[in-house]
Amino acid sequence: MRALVLSGGGPLAVAWESGLIAGLANAGAAVMNADFVLGTSAGAIVGAQLTTGRAPDALAAAILDEEKGVPPPGARHYDPAVVALLPALFAKALAPGDRAAARAEVGAQALAAQAPAEADELARVSRMLGGADWSDRGFGCVAVDVEDGEVRILTRDSGASLAHAVAASCSLPGLSPPITIEGRRYMDGGFGSVANADLMLGYGKVLVLCFRPAGPPGDRMAARLDEQVAKLRAAGTMVEVIFPDGATQEAIGVNTMDVRRRPAVVRAGMAQGEAEAARLAAFLG
Repeated sequence: MRALVLSGGGPLAVAWESGLIAGLANAGAAVMNADFVLGTSAGAIVGAQLTTGRAPDALAAAILDEEKGVPPPGARHYDPAVVALLPALFAKALAPGDRAAARAEVGAQALAAQAPAEADELARVSRMLGGADWSDRGFGCVAVDVEDGEVRILTRDSGASLAHAVAASCSLPGLSPPITIEGRRYMDGGFGSVANADLMLGYGKVLVLCFRPAGPPGDRMAARLDEQVAKLRAAGTMVEVIFPDGATQEAIGVNTMDVRRRPAVVRAGMAQGEAEAARLAAFLG
């Protein structure tokens, strides 16, 4: 059994993963044939679209069209003042110690923060997904329960629509509201980890596409992923991890919320995917 893990990382992570998967597919490495796809935040957006029938090249092409002034469905404004508060919240949630308790503290802040109405956010995400709902493909979105801080995988058996699950996985305090599913409220799965790859214990092979900006934030993401990969390998799982290459890092730049850079990141991701295709096809074989 093979699993594909798509990490979070914001709008540029969506662009990189879309471009990378398109490049891989164009060169003969169909990573979307995995038995299960796990998406966290940005990765939930990409995974949801691809598992409900969006072709990799179409997903990449839609982002390239942004250069022509075509806004993506469900586009939203990122308030710089709110975005500036997020690193401290992630640092709190991911610091050593009782992380579930720390995530619950962040959850309380998410509940108290001003954000769009939940119904409006769900409508926005539904537009982004083209109105699609769960397919028969194995797919799950990682989200964090705001009350107890537990990290959970939301699937078609979770009692909510695909839009609910993706919105929950992407819910950042102050930018979007915690999402209600079966009486619980959920926020961004990135408060558990950027990739949450350790949730794929039991799979024989796991391919992780992990967004990684340059500098200390990216180093911290990689260090946490290293711990998860070690856990998987200790259990006998074969793991392959792909980070953005040098050209993609340059395209990403220093501001991972700068949506204007998405087309350039898609192009870099496609080139990286084409370069990595033979190796990954052999791994997934």
